[in-house]
This record gives sequence, structure tokens and C-alpha cells, in this order.
Amino acid sequence: MRTKSVFFRPTLALPTLALLAACGTPPVGPMQPSSRPPTEARKPASPPPPPPEDFRKAAPAPDREVAFTPPKIQESTLPNGIRVLLVERHDLPVIAVEISTDRGADQAAPGVGGFVGALLTQGTKKRSSLDFSDAMGRIGARFESRVSFDGGVVSGQALAQNFGELFELLAEAYTRPAFAKADVDRERSRRLTTLAQMNDSPGSLLGVAVVRTLYPEKHPYAAPLIGTEAALKKLTAADLTAFHTASFQPDHTTIAIAGDIGKDQVLREVERVLGTWKGKARPAKEPEAPPADAAGPKVVIFDRPGLTQSSVAVALPGVTRANPDYEAVLVMNGLLGGQFTSRLNLNLREKHAYTYGARSFFDMRHGPGPFTAGGAIVAESTGPAVKEIYAEIRRLREEPVTLDELEATKDNLVGQLPARFESVDATASTLTGLAMYHLPLDEYATRAAKLRSVTIEDLQRVARKYLDPERTRLVLVADAAKVQSQLEPLALGKISVQSPTGGAATPAGAPGAKAAPASAAASSAPAPRAPGAGPVPPTLAPKTPPTPPGKAPPPPPPPVKAPPVKAPRSP
Repeated sequence: MRTKSVFFRPTLALPTLALLAACGTPPVGPMQPSSRPPTEARKPASPPPPPPEDFRKAAPAPDREVAFTPPKIQESTLPNGIRVLLVERHDLPVIAVEISTDRGADQAAPGVGGFVGALLTQGTKKRSSLDFSDAMGRIGARFESRVSFDGGVVSGQALAQNFGELFELLAEAYTRPAFAKADVDRERSRRLTTLAQMNDSPGSLLGVAVVRTLYPEKHPYAAPLIGTEAALKKLTAADLTAFHTASFQPDHTTIAIAGDIGKDQVLREVERVLGTWKGKARPAKEPEAPPADAAGPKVVIFDRPGLTQSSVAVALPGVTRANPDYEAVLVMNGLLGGQFTSRLNLNLREKHAYTYGARSFFDMRHGPGPFTAGGAIVAESTGPAVKEIYAEIRRLREEPVTLDELEATKDNLVGQLPARFESVDATASTLTGLAMYHLPLDEYATRAAKLRSVTIEDLQRVARKYLDPERTRLVLVADAAKVQSQLEPLALGKISVQSPTGGAATPAGAPGAKAAPASAAASSAPAPRAPGAGPVPPTLAPKTPPTPPGKAPPPPPPPVKAPPVKAPRSP
């Protein structure tokens, strides 16, 4: 008996067919023979001919330099004194808003201003912290608040169609914060924890040590923005309310807006929300420079036994943002230590391998903030590194810089200007800076020309005027037993060894000296920095092994990554 072979045709389940149909994909059936002739095997592509040898003889010419033109800034003032600055950008349907005052933490006791900045968006007289956050979430907004030494800001970003709701919420936080007891207690606990973490971070300790060394005890800059443990423990909601009432008033308020919106709509909403707000801010007292001949040791070592690196800062009171030499100081600092190719970095990092990075920074505020130059240095090389820092400062004062160095530094600074307006939030922040430091609206339209006009003579003049080695203080957070003997031959002045918490420390190696806790000696990654703790120090590096004679130093191992920190920048 002959049997027939039966071929079963596969079928698809009904749910699968429905899914394929919904996706627009036809079900799989039996394969049909192709009507197209078989394709020939592809031949490998021939490599392109090599470029002529003339191509290698010269580098490609640079692109044509694009002139930077800042956007148009529209200005209006309400009858109650509120100033409105607007930059229209209609490329994307988004908007950024900042409401700011030019009264900052320098007008209050230590810790008060920064505390207020943290709580402005943590509950209002109308909404709890969670209710405020939920209201912002419903319109898809990002928001934050902060108070620096120079002013306070409440800011947010959202879709332009939600401008009215966004602005109403930000204005509510700016004018009517609650400072509820539960919120104050929670923020106090968080800040005290941050201070404790700073004690395990040599970089954070250095920032505190610098301002404590440079400024008298009662000076507004003598404590970090976060305050001190004693100040935070006694701070009350009444202190926060008093500072807010004195500083957040319409006659010193600026509303900076950038995004997809027109002037008429902006003014209509601002009038609706804040048009009836009345008040006068308390007159500000500008922080003064400390005496040029301030008493005290020239070298201060905050002793942390066991550290394998020294956090070093050559420091002195700097200049104000309103200084007429602003552009010349920017160029001078850029050449000294304000960029990766600066003299300090090329010397200490590239030439000598003392550090992963050396920097200098002028913290320009309403008053003369600190200038610092230094970095995290291998402990055994602390003395030579300090010697090189002072040598670079003296060289800048005594020898004219080269034209190539000057032009490269100016090109770098001019090239950074477009970033001030690269997004709506960057643009709004730039407008806030103009208001906070009382700058003209054409500041960025004229800054490139001002930077270009700085001469070699200008650079040497401001170096001699603002970088006097005799006025500096050398501040270190380091193992005193390792570094003190290295510093003494430099003859920089009296050396004082102190504990990080204040007062004299027991000399390392002396009877009764205590070893550092294991966590302090072993940890090299900085804890999160508190706001206002000073310029961001370079990442701490492990100990560098000695280099055999006649050989170049080995490249350093990868640095330990620290938490990201928003670096300050001058407006």
C-alpha cells in the first residue's frame, strides 16, 4: 500500500495574527520563488588613493572666525520698582525664569543666607513643600533656589505654554516662603551632616581655612556660605524671616526671562502676579577689604596626620566685580592659572608631576573675595611645589609675557562668551548676573573688544597691583610632620600649625600627638562640598613613586573622581 507524504503548513495563532496586523506587518506564509535574477557577489570596494605628499606638509587652515553677537535684551520697570529683562528665543517652545535680588548672604550672620536659599522652594505660606513640588510637577517644570554672598535667586524652566503657572509658583516661593519649623529642622540636620562630611575632605577644609585665615572674625567672608556648626545650631526661623524681609523686596528685584514668549505677555503676567507688591529693601553694607598689613602667621598648616597629599593655596584678598581692571585681571588670571594651558598647570603638572592640576581663581563678589592659587600636591613635593607657585607669581610681575601667550589667553576668554547664551536657562542666568552686579545691558556686546584691548603692559601692571607676594598667606591642609620641614627653608614667614577645627595643634611626632582617624587618612575622594566653601580644589591624587635619575617621571594614575560641583564663574 502506497502512502502519501503529508506536509503540514504551519499556522499562526489568532492573537499573533492580530498583533502583526496591528503593527502593520503581514503574516508569514510559505516562501515564494523570487522573480529577480540572483545578484552577483559584491566585490570589495577599492581603497581610496593616498593623498598627495603635499597634503602632509602643512596643517589645514583654520575656519573663519565667527563674530559673537549677543541677543537683544529688552528691559522694562514696573511702578513698584521690579525690573524685567527679557530675551526672546523662538527656536524651541521652552522658557526659563529667574527672580532675583542683589542682596545676599554678606548682609546676614553666618549661615543665614544660604539657609534661606535652600528653603525658598521648600514650602510657602500657601503650599507645603510636597504641594509645591507637586504643582511644579504637574506642569513638567524644573526649579531651584539659592542665595550666594551677592544675591538670592528662585528659578525654573518649563514649556512656554505653562509660563503663567510657572511664574506664579516661583513668585510665591520668592515672596512668601513659610520657613516652617519642620522644614527648618530638616534643613539644619542636613547642613550639620554636610559640615561633618567636610571634615573628611581636605579640599573642603582648605576652602574654610582660606577664608578663616584671610578675613577678620566678624567679616562677612570669614565663614563659608554654609555657616558654622555653632551658627547653625542657634539659627531660628525668626532669623530667616528677618533676612528675607530685609532683602527680598520689589525695589531690588529683577525678573530675568528667556524663551519662546513676547514682551506683552511677560509684562501682563508680571503685573498680574506682582504688580501690587510693595516694599523697600534694607540698604546694603558692602564688605570691605581686610587691612593690607593684617597680623597673623604667613604660613598656616591645618594638620591632618596621615595625608599623602597636601591641599595648598597661596591666598590673598582679591578684587571686587566692579573693579575697573576686571578684563585685565581676567586675562592675567587666565594666563597664570585659569585654564588648562596656564603657567601653573604646565609647571606643576606637566613639567614636575607634582599634581594632577594646579589652578588660580579670583572670586569676584560685591566685596573683595579671595584669590587662591594652588592644588592638591604630593606630600613629599609640597615645598618644591610652593616654591614654583611663588616663582610663577613673581615671573608674571617681573617679566613681560609673550605676545603668543597673551593672544591665546584672550582667544580662550572670548571663545567662552557664546556659552553664556547657549540655552534659555544659561541666558536667564546671564541676565540675572547683569542685574546682581549692576552691569550695563551691553556688557557682553562690548566685553570681547575689552578683552582684546588688554596689552602686555596692562597684564604686568595688574599683576604688580593685585598679586603682591608679601601680602599672601600660604594655607595648607596637610600632614605637618611631612611638610613643615620642607617649608621652613623657603623663608615665607612664621609657620603656625593648627587643628582643622581651630586653635593650635599638637606638633606631629610630639608627645601627646594623635594619629588621624583611619577614615581621614585613607580617604582621598572629597565629600560633597558645601555652597561657598571656596574655589573647587583639584582632585586629590595618590602618592607618586620616586623617579629614577635620568628618566622622565611616569604618567600619573587616573584621579579619583569627586562628586560633580558647579564651579563658580564671574558674570
